[in-house]
Amino acid sequence: QNEMLVDKLCQRFPKCTSISQKANISFCLAQLKINEKSMKILNDHFKLYKDALFDDDVFKNFTSIVTKAKKFAKPELKQHIEEWEAKLIEHSTMGVENNRAGEKAKQAKRKALKRSTRNTRSSKMGTESSMVKDLSTDDLEADKENISMSN
Repeated sequence: QNEMLVDKLCQRFPKCTSISQKANISFCLAQLKINEKSMKILNDHFKLYKDALFDDDVFKNFTSIVTKAKKFAKPELKQHIEEWEAKLIEHSTMGVENNRAGEKAKQAKRKALKRSTRNTRSSKMGTESSMVKDLSTDDLEADKENISMSN
């Protein structure tokens, strides 16, 4: 029964549309009694939930599963649990770094967009001001010609 639940919950990870849904599924997994078979299923389905490990709630829920599993584990299983825990930590830190990099990229994009709109506006203004300068220069020359003709 328990193993089937673990399997079905793991299968739901890719279908989630938000990180909160993934956090809810990981919470449900953390509430189940974990045994050797459940650990094997969690390890086998690692690729299904590894992308959600950057989230604190998801990571905490999987960490609580590790803690529970270590309590009942036999010495040979403890090594597998520790390897799984290392994978969890590794993908969590990678995910956090990727998430930060993504946020920095979004900010840089926004700044570049602001800069480009500002430059577009100022170049339009520069064109207008040069047109005004050209007009005033033309007017000045016309005035000079009028003055010289009248003399």
